[in-house]
Amino acid sequence: MTPELDLLDTVSDSRARVGAHPAWQSGPERIYDLLRTATKLRAMEITAGMTSDLPWESVLAQLVVWHHEFPFGTGPCSEAHAAEVTALAAANQHLDLLETGVRAGAYQVRLTGGGFRVRHRWNASVEVADMFLAEAAVPAQLPELSETERRWISTRSVSSRTGPTPEVLRAAVDRAALTIEAYRKAVPEGQVPDTFPLGEGMPAGHMVRVLAVIMGIASLCEETAHRLSRLETTLAHMPVSQLMALLAEMCPAVSEAHRALAVERLTYRVGRSCRTSPLVRHGDTVIICPPLVTPRAVDPIKLRSAAHDPRGFGRVGREQGDRAAAWADWLRTTPGAVVAERVPATKTDGRSAGDLDVVVVDPTRRVGLCLEIKWPIEALSLPEAMKVENWATSAARQLDRLRAELRAGAATALLPGDWPPFESIDWTWCVGTPQQLCQRPLPVPEMHATSLRYVRALGTPPDLKSLVEILVRPDLPVEGVHFEVAKRSLPVGRRQVHLDVLGVSVDHWRPQFR
Repeated sequence: MTPELDLLDTVSDSRARVGAHPAWQSGPERIYDLLRTATKLRAMEITAGMTSDLPWESVLAQLVVWHHEFPFGTGPCSEAHAAEVTALAAANQHLDLLETGVRAGAYQVRLTGGGFRVRHRWNASVEVADMFLAEAAVPAQLPELSETERRWISTRSVSSRTGPTPEVLRAAVDRAALTIEAYRKAVPEGQVPDTFPLGEGMPAGHMVRVLAVIMGIASLCEETAHRLSRLETTLAHMPVSQLMALLAEMCPAVSEAHRALAVERLTYRVGRSCRTSPLVRHGDTVIICPPLVTPRAVDPIKLRSAAHDPRGFGRVGREQGDRAAAWADWLRTTPGAVVAERVPATKTDGRSAGDLDVVVVDPTRRVGLCLEIKWPIEALSLPEAMKVENWATSAARQLDRLRAELRAGAATALLPGDWPPFESIDWTWCVGTPQQLCQRPLPVPEMHATSLRYVRALGTPPDLKSLVEILVRPDLPVEGVHFEVAKRSLPVGRRQVHLDVLGVSVDHWRPQFR
């Protein structure tokens, strides 16, 4: 057995122990106990000023998944059992990282003293670059708590169970709407337009308005908990009918059908992700868990929730593909370059050989760039990030097939008539995604990958040759200067895993042309 398979077996055995925990003997109301305990622990961490790399939103999402996965017993789940299961969910984040990374080939594993030493196989600088670029996409300023909200919180007694007045709730929703818009405008690759169709006649703007109400409730809930040290109020729940009534009051421009559709899509079901369907249903009650409802992720939430239905996935994918025009718009800022989109290629017998998504040429220097553009929905989890890697790999193979036919003369690219002949140009071939750089080495030679977020961070290219050079040899963070690789040891079952972890050494980095 290889070390990789040995580690995967160890991870599998550790996961199997979760199902034997006595917490799963409790009844369906255990979802309250689990989420209440986890959000309380998270709030205590924040109140104490502790910094942790634990992704609490993933921990809470795991609790929801397990709750739906394991059969119900009877009676409540004790706080002690809920705390133990929360600890298991936290440990599970490391197991997800290990399993996904090993299966994808991102880690190399060797046995050491009965344990495992797990190191990066792919270029860690690429992951760190994405970390810096994601941080740079966070808006510098966000709206503060309004005076209306602050006054209501400060005059509320600790023992009060009364909800906010309509005026206070309106202020919270307005603040949430401004926060959402700030995050959307800060994204360098562009936001999903409000007119983007999400299926069943609902435009993206309607989903944004519904999310603003839910996020306003979540934010007000959390602000109240922190300011009054009422840790249990970090979880909100209400009858579904009450939520629908609030949405009717706060979103009068959204039809009743679209409000109901939005809530249905945002409600977790088996097979969905809590990161994009963050509402938890228990009987006639809906639970709003603030860490699962983040304004940073509004665009991927509305897109992925629309794509849950197989009938809507293709439609969303096609509409996403149309957003690839953002690449051509940016490339047209390159001095001395001309740009064409969807350049057709034909075989010698006249049949279609496909097309080149974006082609850029410097006619004077005879330098050219062919881009195969993929526009997957932004990844919010590690499995989703691996899917983006798969998209890039697939795109590289697709572009390589057409490249081979063009080089062999079996196909001809129908470039604009005033451009130099295809064979006279020194071509570079590249796959482009919106946000995520590709860590996995591409499966074909002389093929490169980049993201619109990365090239926009470079600024306007001085010329096409400089852009090509940075795509072939990207400027990336340097180990020992911008980040460090440390070793973290953690138990997995009865064995120890010693895992490479990344630590950022500086506050800021951005790529530069050479």
